[in-house]
Amino acid sequence: MWIFLSHRLSVKTPVYDDGPRLEISPYKQISKGDSSNSFFIKMLNHLGTHVDAPNHFDPGGRKISSYTVDELFFSKPLLVELGRKTEELITADDLRPFHPRIAESDILLLKTGFQVYRETDPYAYVKKGPCLSPDAAEYLRNFPLLRALGVDMVSISSPSKRELGRESHRKLLVGRDFLIIEDMDLLNKPADLKRVLVVPLMVEEVDSAPCTVLAEV
Repeated sequence: MWIFLSHRLSVKTPVYDDGPRLEISPYKQISKGDSSNSFFIKMLNHLGTHVDAPNHFDPGGRKISSYTVDELFFSKPLLVELGRKTEELITADDLRPFHPRIAESDILLLKTGFQVYRETDPYAYVKKGPCLSPDAAEYLRNFPLLRALGVDMVSISSPSKRELGRESHRKLLVGRDFLIIEDMDLLNKPADLKRVLVVPLMVEEVDSAPCTVLAEV
C-alpha cells in the first residue's frame, strides 16, 4: 500500500516567514457560459511540501527538472523521531545515536512533531520553527549512501535562526548532488517505510519545486 507524505496545496498553505501564499483565479468557468473550467495558479516554488535541489543555494548546482525517476526513488528510507519545539536546534549529537541506521539509508526523514503547529499555531510554524544546525548538516555529509533529507517543518531553516539555516542549506546542497524535502506530512505515519518516491513539478527554469511524496508501507 502507498500513502502520501506530502500536504495538499491550498490558499491557506503556510509559507516560510509568512511569505506570499498560493493564489487561484478562474480563467474559464462553466457557470459563466464557458465550455469548461480552468484556473490560473500563482505560487512560490518553495510552497507547501517541496523539494530543494542543489541550485537553490549553488548557482552551478542541478535544478530539480534535471532529476530522473531513479534519482527520485529511494529504496532504503529511515524515519527518525526527534521531538522539537519552537526555535530549537537539531544538532549532530541528536543524530549520532542513529549513525548505523543512517549509514544504511538513502533518505532520512526527521519527524520532529512540529507539524502540529501547522494547524494549531500557523504563525509559530512559519516564523519560529526548529532549525537544522550547521554541525548536523556537516555530520550528514559523512554518509555516502544518503541522497536526501526530509523534515516535517516548513524548512530546515527558521526565520529566528536564518543565518544558521542558510549555512545548513549550503553544507547539504553546494557542490553536492543532494535533495532536501521540506514541509512534509509525517504525522501519524508508520515508522517502517519500504520505499519513498518524490514527484516534483518539473519546471525547467526553477531551482526547486512543490512535490508529491509517496511512501510504500
